[in-house]
Amino acid sequence: MTVGEKNRLLDLLTETYSTFLAAVEGVDPEMQVYTDSDWRVRDVIWHLATWDRQVAKSLRAYQAGGEYSIPDFSEDEFNEASLLEGNKMTPQQIYNERDQAREDFKEAVREIPLDQFPGDLLYPWGDERGSIPQLVEYMAEHDVEHRDEILKRVASRED
Repeated sequence: MTVGEKNRLLDLLTETYSTFLAAVEGVDPEMQVYTDSDWRVRDVIWHLATWDRQVAKSLRAYQAGGEYSIPDFSEDEFNEASLLEGNKMTPQQIYNERDQAREDFKEAVREIPLDQFPGDLLYPWGDERGSIPQLVEYMAEHDVEHRDEILKRVASRED
């Protein structure tokens, strides 16, 4: 791992985050995103912030020589519990958390020494291990996936 590669990963997190923010700018946070669920834009934003926080926990545990995963992880249950937590917040609180969660994620990446990057860390969902670059790329893809879903929904409402 080189400084350049580490910077590429940080730039990727910045870029996918920026393009997500641009996509949701001016979109009603209460707009339903999916036709098969009641998830709104605000819920997707909270979902991404929640996952950024979980990834930062895994990265920090790895840096300290340990491991972290969500206890008794079930994706559906975790996401549903997260949704309920986010429902207690105002959109502005969610936006603030979103910004802080991404900064925490990036800071966790920055803090890891280069020699630990190719290592084998436990991902927060607990049934997968891999490198830091692979984890960062997964999370960037997660941003893009949700951004595209919101953009698709916005476009369908304009037709």
